[in-house]
Amino acid sequence: MTNKEIKKLVNTTQKKWADTVLEIGKAYSKKEDLENLVFELLNNVYAFNHCEVLFKPTLAKHRQFRSTKEEFISYFLGQNKICEEDNGFAIKNWKSIRFENYKIIEYDNYLLSMGNYYFQDDKDKYLKVEYTFGFIRLNKNELRINLHHSSLPYND
Repeated sequence: MTNKEIKKLVNTTQKKWADTVLEIGKAYSKKEDLENLVFELLNNVYAFNHCEVLFKPTLAKHRQFRSTKEEFISYFLGQNKICEEDNGFAIKNWKSIRFENYKIIEYDNYLLSMGNYYFQDDKDKYLKVEYTFGFIRLNKNELRINLHHSSLPYND
């Protein structure tokens, strides 16, 4: 694949991640069922059906490393209490999520992206988060996330 095709594939997958997280938040605020959206996130964005997945959530302090579907659901929805510190990152009032890739690399059908993403809330405040995503390629046009590391920028 060309660098342009790789960049488009990563950007498409990141947009799918962002759109799904935003849809979860909208559905939650309308008191709609979240089951289909959570299924979409875990099975059609992340790689749970294909391999192990590593996750270091942005706002996790005590259980900062996650690898099970239940731990992901805890972080994104904050409702199953698998991890007591979780408040539901996806159910916050996010208006938009924007990725800024610093670099995308490919090695043997494995892709990595690193950069910043910005979460805009309903009060138009932004949260800047650093990320590294790893992707496995299912076919020429489809990726799944198997590594997701997020953290807040260093603050002295």
